[in-house]
Amino acid sequence: MSSEDTHQPDEALLERQSIAWFTRMNGRPSDADRQDFARWLAASPAHARSYQSVQTLWSDLGPAAGTLDLREAGDLAGPIERIRELRRKRRLAGGAAGVVLGVAAVVAGAWLWLEQPHLIENWQADLATARGEQRQVALADGSTLILDADSAVNIDFSSSQRRVTLLRGAAFFAVEPAQTPFVVTARNGAARVLGTAFEVASREGDEVTVTLERGSLQVGLLDRSNEVVLKPGESVEYGKAGLGTAHAVDPDETAAWRGGRFIFTNVRLADVLQRIGRYREGRIVLIDSDLGDRRVSGNVALRDTDAALAAVQSSVGFRLTRLGRITVVSP
Repeated sequence: MSSEDTHQPDEALLERQSIAWFTRMNGRPSDADRQDFARWLAASPAHARSYQSVQTLWSDLGPAAGTLDLREAGDLAGPIERIRELRRKRRLAGGAAGVVLGVAAVVAGAWLWLEQPHLIENWQADLATARGEQRQVALADGSTLILDADSAVNIDFSSSQRRVTLLRGAAFFAVEPAQTPFVVTARNGAARVLGTAFEVASREGDEVTVTLERGSLQVGLLDRSNEVVLKPGESVEYGKAGLGTAHAVDPDETAAWRGGRFIFTNVRLADVLQRIGRYREGRIVLIDSDLGDRRVSGNVALRDTDAALAAVQSSVGFRLTRLGRITVVSP
């Protein structure tokens, strides 16, 4: 028996472990799962290599990927072996097999765009929610974080700082008073408090909206010295263009998403569709920028996105075309 044969059982076991971790971490991992995975990954360089191999093979699954349930770890073993066989044929057949794998890569990319557009960002986040999921979390200092659907944050607490970075989506914070400032960064700005309740929402592009429910809140840009101090019931936007001015908002409208509704007044259609899309399987694709800039108002239930889209459609008058799990919005 060759040395390669001698090590094959260990490699097979390691691959099964890697597949199991891949399916678990691309589902809805708990904090304990993340800690256990980090320990497993750091235990040996072979673990990291094996896991990377599974990730690479998954991206090559192409059409088969759309039929697999990532919660079923065993389902991946067969397709992975088929990919290996395709690779062996590619080495033998040359360019023809290369075309097949190229098409598979395109299809795999399309699957990621449709089903897991934020896969890497979610992997890097400390906490992430799936589409249609809200999550309430008690932070280490006793503060409360409510994360909107399809959102992600990183959390960094120590004796000298309380910092949360909003990577995507929206989050509401009820902050316990303390001498250590509580800072929430999103894109190129930050909100700084000692104890209060507020929301930070990141939209497509580079715009961020910060809304204060109670207390006092300082909002400023990371690369500039100017700042805005919000009072309860006020909101401010910032982005690459700079920091806006504080303005009054309807607190019931701002807080509605935490109760499963979306209330909006004079909001861009593109932003409305993005918010509804966080609660919808598949993707909403807007194909006309002028249509996306139209201002709309409404009150819809986020748990029934078909009804929400129909309500907005009746108000604006756009066309809805459903192509499988893709919903196209056009004039």
